[in-house]
Amino acid sequence: MKRLFKQLFTSVIFINTSCVLAEHHPLWEVHAGLVGMQLPHYRGSNSYSTPIYPFPALIYRGEHLKASDGKIQGLLYTSEIVNLDVSLAGSLPASPDDNSARTGMPRLDTTFEIGPSLITHFWKSEDKNTRLSLELPIRTAFSININSSTIRNRGWTFAPSIGIKHHLNNWKGEVLFGPIFADRRYHGYFYDVPAQYETSVRPTYNAKSGYSGNRITLSIDKHFKKLSVIGLVRYDVLSNSVFMDSPLIERSNNLSIGLVIMWQVKKSKRSIGHAEGKQP
Repeated sequence: MKRLFKQLFTSVIFINTSCVLAEHHPLWEVHAGLVGMQLPHYRGSNSYSTPIYPFPALIYRGEHLKASDGKIQGLLYTSEIVNLDVSLAGSLPASPDDNSARTGMPRLDTTFEIGPSLITHFWKSEDKNTRLSLELPIRTAFSININSSTIRNRGWTFAPSIGIKHHLNNWKGEVLFGPIFADRRYHGYFYDVPAQYETSVRPTYNAKSGYSGNRITLSIDKHFKKLSVIGLVRYDVLSNSVFMDSPLIERSNNLSIGLVIMWQVKKSKRSIGHAEGKQP
């Protein structure tokens, strides 16, 4: 837990605030933040983690490069209608000591996912406060073992989704929903039961590639002068997924929640207006 705390504390988290700011805003900001979450050890698990930790956050609003919403914008291609960005995702480690379904099995390491995401903005309201988009992220997953300093490829995921964003003054809301697909290696990392870990209630199991269920995510942001508060809710439905018959699956749905609080501690003297740092 100490190693995990250190790893999370020293990480840099990019937060999107570009669409809820005033006419002029700093090129960059440094924030001190606190995040609390309730997350399942893996999708389909009855065991949850509830970490609370501080973190530093960097907000950057360059003319061509922006970091927001788990994507890095501007590295690949950006236009008014289509974006080709870098998408990020991941999961926290899970110990078998805290998970009855995985008792006696190896721990699940932290995972990190990265890959391109094609985003098409196919509708927006006349006042541009509401947008409808299609996101097509495909990511390669890696597990990171802090103790042995090893990184292993864990396959790939594909999570197409429809996104609805609405912002008004200092409020922003977003809903994302869609299916998830992954290859055998990715599913196997979470749901395989090798023969040496078989028990009377946990038979050997090899996961297949394919459909991983559906996910809907809701986020609500409120920004004050220096304070930002972000609430997150995610609901996963695993019914009819290809790994639903794994003995490690304990339930067919999961609810995850999170709360992020950030305080601005430093900002750039240079300001960016809409003409210079427009939202794609």
